[in-house]
Amino acid sequence: MQLRVLVVVLCAICTLDVLADDARDEVVNRQRRMIFNNDGDDTWLTDEPATPEGFLSVRMDHIGDCNVDTVFYCTTQGINLFTQNSEVTEVFDASSGGFGHNRMNELIAAGTDPVTLAVKACRQRGIEIFWTLRMNDIHDRWSNEFFSQWKKDNPDKLMGSQGDGSKYPSSDPRNVWTFADFEHREVRDLMVTIIEDVLNRYDVDGIDMDFLRHTAYFKETLRFEPVTREHITMLTEMVENIRKMVLAASERKGRPILLSARVFPTLALNRRFGFDVRNWVTEGRVDFLSVGGGYDPYTMPAKDMIDRGHNWGIPVYLCLSASGMVQRKIEHSLLNGGSTEAWRGAAANAWHAGADGIMTFNLFPHLPETDTTRNARAAWKEMSDPKAMVGKDKLFCIENLLHSETLGYMMKSVPVAGRLPAPLLRGGTLLRNLPVADDIVALDERVKLLRLRVCLSGLKQGDKVDVRLNGRQLESETEKPQWLVADVSPQVMKQGDNGLALAYHSGVNESLSVTSVELQVEYEE
Repeated sequence: MQLRVLVVVLCAICTLDVLADDARDEVVNRQRRMIFNNDGDDTWLTDEPATPEGFLSVRMDHIGDCNVDTVFYCTTQGINLFTQNSEVTEVFDASSGGFGHNRMNELIAAGTDPVTLAVKACRQRGIEIFWTLRMNDIHDRWSNEFFSQWKKDNPDKLMGSQGDGSKYPSSDPRNVWTFADFEHREVRDLMVTIIEDVLNRYDVDGIDMDFLRHTAYFKETLRFEPVTREHITMLTEMVENIRKMVLAASERKGRPILLSARVFPTLALNRRFGFDVRNWVTEGRVDFLSVGGGYDPYTMPAKDMIDRGHNWGIPVYLCLSASGMVQRKIEHSLLNGGSTEAWRGAAANAWHAGADGIMTFNLFPHLPETDTTRNARAAWKEMSDPKAMVGKDKLFCIENLLHSETLGYMMKSVPVAGRLPAPLLRGGTLLRNLPVADDIVALDERVKLLRLRVCLSGLKQGDKVDVRLNGRQLESETEKPQWLVADVSPQVMKQGDNGLALAYHSGVNESLSVTSVELQVEYEE
């Protein structure tokens, strides 16, 4: 009899486990066309009234009816410093300098806070909401208000000291001395405590660990060296402990709470910085991934992690950042940050690479009836459906990544092979790949304009540069200083990779610098 009861109990437990796994799988694989990453400065960004209504009017009122399925809401202002009410972590209530509009204290006095209001806004619209934690953050290197009391009390847990700011140039990662050093168990345990506190107090659907904002966790990274095996193990243990907190919260709340991570677009790069993503996924420590910083929205090598994630059985989302939607210091570029055509092109490439959806970074609405809000909502609507983008005007590019290469805090974390800028030597040829998601040959009859634009710094009158695309020579002419422009026959194009060859036959300079490549695609209505 006792044996029979034991068998029945064990069967019941197994059945509950299966049901729980099925419920989690269903939530993991739900539709996430667009993930809006809101970085939390809506708390102190404007002088709107210090009321729930005033707070929501900045960003969260504008997320409905534009195909945003998920919000990643970030409150990290520094290590242990957040725009949320807590007795466990520090509250960012600074009102000096550029933070005179900070409404934290007023919202707390009214019995609420930004996370509570963000959750409510999402619930009202049927939108999933994750709380996202920047696993390391060094904005305090430039704004003292972000320098938390925890950092003041634990200077030995940081990667450097204040003198490093003047000792090293800004191109050297050691200049950014305020990174928390995850070699110390106290730092790793702090991350677990922070997440446990959020899970205990807020009705979120998941936790996101943002490992890319910012990307140094051990001192090897500041020397451009790969971290040690021991350090990789340390981060994996931390992720495992966070997973336990998430699963415990799931059990308490009677529904699956998910855990995601934002990581680099290639497995090799992740391991170099300390992220054993293969282990995290295959051992069931994370439910899905978002990949990339978004600084290279057109040419990011994200297919590596997308394909791996799918082989491991999880969704993978691609991050596109407004920070990558500009060509800095390049005159007459069409990539200006606010172009719907540019967002469409980057999104089309993401979907073509196999992404399960798109996360936007640094793309924000800002108050009702403003161009900023209209542009953000339009971008979300346009990017969320690859089929709806077919036959719509787009811009495809090869990005100029000089900006990220010269900033020390980026730690060379964006792969730059095959990108721009690149020298074009006299008598030589430069080869590059231009990804184009559209099947332009199939849409031939609808193509109104197909124009390739190449920016060549140093280009002079009389310089002879040949332009070939997929082996076909194009007739180019100079349009505006230092831009070569060529119309392209749709039959030349390939869906996916397109080989670009630039040959500098003769001219005054020993070399030119190729700083931008842009392909305009316009269709008949």
